[in-house]
Amino acid sequence: MNADQLLRDTLREWSEETSAPAGRDLASRALRRRRSRSRRRIAAATGAAVLALLAGGAAVVVPMLEGPQNVHLGGPAPAPRTGEVLAHPDESPPRRLVAAGDLAVSAYRTGETPEQNGGSERLTYDWYLYDTGKQRYEKTPWGNLDVAPGMKRAAVLEKTLPAPRVGILDLTTGKVVRWIPLDHEAGGVSWSPDGTRLAVTTYSGDPDVEATPANRETAPGRTGYYVIDIETGDKRYRPLPASIGGRSDLGWSRDGTRLADPAPTRGPYLAYYDIQGRPAGTPPYEGLGATDAGRSPDGRYYATGDGRTGEVKDARTHRRVGEAFTGAPLAWTSDDRLLRWGDCGDDCTDDRYERLVLTDPEGGTTVPLTGFRASEGHAAWEPVITRR
Repeated sequence: MNADQLLRDTLREWSEETSAPAGRDLASRALRRRRSRSRRRIAAATGAAVLALLAGGAAVVVPMLEGPQNVHLGGPAPAPRTGEVLAHPDESPPRRLVAAGDLAVSAYRTGETPEQNGGSERLTYDWYLYDTGKQRYEKTPWGNLDVAPGMKRAAVLEKTLPAPRVGILDLTTGKVVRWIPLDHEAGGVSWSPDGTRLAVTTYSGDPDVEATPANRETAPGRTGYYVIDIETGDKRYRPLPASIGGRSDLGWSRDGTRLADPAPTRGPYLAYYDIQGRPAGTPPYEGLGATDAGRSPDGRYYATGDGRTGEVKDARTHRRVGEAFTGAPLAWTSDDRLLRWGDCGDDCTDDRYERLVLTDPEGGTTVPLTGFRASEGHAAWEPVITRR
């Protein structure tokens, strides 16, 4: 079998039975980068021919239920359809759309370059959104954003944070179609899994100013959050206990019934509130650590991790499936395909850190979706992963 046919058959098999995961938009829960020097090499059971083709920079498009004659290799990808696998393993940050199953990298953030100002340190970012007309990611003027499920609209905050209003951006026209004024200024936004509500986290000052020993008493902190119903305009504010320094945006539980707090004042890594702002219990297979993948759609597996390493377990026996891996598990693209960060094996450097990969639960087969990102600077990008 030649290399082209091997690649086509492998990725066609992976695209079958693809469905949206029982999950949430991951924008507000993006994992913080941590440097890794793992010596564990990514294994690809499909052989060196597949990796060689992917590393060569070809755009790979595999329709969900169609035959290998529809595989697209090289040049600009055609307009994507739900279920396709779009891989650009030579691009980091990606220039063209990256997708697997019903999930896509709808946007990403680059930067996190520290700026020193007296005793304070501020992290600066640039945001990029996927432009369907130009079929590439384009730099935006926004200070924070999240993309709604379906990738038709985004919630945006203006560059200077915290912002006094939230914009609803039409991704087809690139225009803000609505501004929502706020009495409490906002630093972060997150869409609910059904795309009908926004969680808007408010701050006393710029949320990207980090607390240091020199400014610990004066650094801005989180003050509360809004839940905004986009269709009705209902807007409710809930205060949170004061915090000092650093970004800690609220996200959503996978079923959209609760809000997830990544920086509670006490207790586990995550705390949960109901929509009325009352403390709520941890949903099943959530709050397992710094992971967003949770349980697979069919309930057979769940992925857990600490933000730097991860593992997949059998939901019935709770025994590990395959080997533990370096890199955070991000989302299930189908019952047995996991989107996660994959490490750089024996070749790690500051500029070669980890890449997005698609893998089976055992980790025996791994297909790279992007090039390696750096551990810091402009090339240290964070994806916004959205249901298409």
